[in-house]
Amino acid sequence: MPALIKRLAIGLLGQGVWRVAVALNTVALIPVLIATWGLEGYGQWMTINALVSYLAYANLGLVAAATNELIMLVAAGDQVRAQRCFQMSCNLALGPFPILLAAILALAASLPLVDWFNLAEFSSGAVMLILALGALQLCCETLRGFMAGVLFSAGRYGAAYNIAAGVKFVELGASIYSVGVLGVRPVYLAAIMAAVALVDLIIIVCLARSAAPWARLDFRVMDGRFFRDQLKPALGFACFNLATQGVLVQGPRLVLGTLMGGPAVAVYAVYATAMRLVDQLFFMLMAPVGVEISHSAGRGEPQQVVRLTAVIVQLSTLVLIAVTSFLMVLGPVIFDWWTHSRVAFHHPVMALFLVMSAASLPGRIAAQVLISVNAMRVVSVLVLAVSLASLVLGSALVPNFKIYGMLIGPICGEVAIAVVLWICLNRWLGLPLSAIAREAANVSGLVRRIQHHLRAPLGGRGGSR
Repeated sequence: MPALIKRLAIGLLGQGVWRVAVALNTVALIPVLIATWGLEGYGQWMTINALVSYLAYANLGLVAAATNELIMLVAAGDQVRAQRCFQMSCNLALGPFPILLAAILALAASLPLVDWFNLAEFSSGAVMLILALGALQLCCETLRGFMAGVLFSAGRYGAAYNIAAGVKFVELGASIYSVGVLGVRPVYLAAIMAAVALVDLIIIVCLARSAAPWARLDFRVMDGRFFRDQLKPALGFACFNLATQGVLVQGPRLVLGTLMGGPAVAVYAVYATAMRLVDQLFFMLMAPVGVEISHSAGRGEPQQVVRLTAVIVQLSTLVLIAVTSFLMVLGPVIFDWWTHSRVAFHHPVMALFLVMSAASLPGRIAAQVLISVNAMRVVSVLVLAVSLASLVLGSALVPNFKIYGMLIGPICGEVAIAVVLWICLNRWLGLPLSAIAREAANVSGLVRRIQHHLRAPLGGRGGSR
């Protein structure tokens, strides 16, 4: 247990720094982008970013599935299969994935994206160049994900997270200077982001080679069986991610861009960014705990999985309460400064965004547990269907209720998704909901455990390096 606490503490610290960097990248850039490009330009930039985000699904979710498989194989002591998993994953990232992205870009070039999404501030060439730079960034991030998996399997979460955080801070500084001082256009900002992703990849490759001598590339390794074995959990993850991120997060922006134009996308994006503080803090908690869940599953310790899940429920609830209180009290002041008084703060709108966040939280917790043990399969198709239905509902309400209508549909979808995922967690993994509920309700026990481990030095005997 001391080794686990030490790894989680280091992981939480590193993940916390990285999440702060990611949040600042979004939050601090908004006033700069709005001041330089205007509300219309910022809204159209966010619409293009939504399009770029869909390119990530070309890797079919193999990063998450292969990383979790790698962690479980290392935990089980099967280094031979772990090495083969790593090599095959990297070969897929260096071969088929870029080719598929190139084909998608060729198809996108033939489509009237500027007309479809009201991108009046951009030429067709500029849109395609931003998409191409986004594809390059995704290639780097995909390979980086496999390399970081090597560090995760060795228990070195902090190194991967701290490097990512440092690189994000560099990206933030370069972006603010380039846009705010030099006044560069969106294409140059996309180029900066791609260059930073490449630097991040190079650093992580060097760390992975140092941490695990067995993690070496071998382009001769091509295993169709491995690909088939990983495809099921990978497609499950990709399908779920498409449902929650592609449909419920990015989908409303594309709908609003089509129906109402750039300013509506900008307003939605500003409120959504404020709400995503809950998500950033949740993922800060979930990332290292998810790795430990994979370790526990690999060692066959279901009770430890229950305990870790309960801890996530407790901490996530506290985070939601804290962020909600902060935004509802200080929101008017923050929005006035943050958006140069161009986006007004309305308590009913913010309340609906926070309701959507609260509705999504139970589903996210259950989903992350399922993903950590590669159990997100058939249910992801149902989740995607529910998400699409909720987006259609929201789109139908937009003409009469504007942004309010766009929020109602996803809220209904998040509630339905949460119910489905917790039922699956109970039935498929044999994790009794009553046991998780009892653990989660035992807040005093959590406080006592935290106090106990704070008194003991984290670097005590039994810790892992």
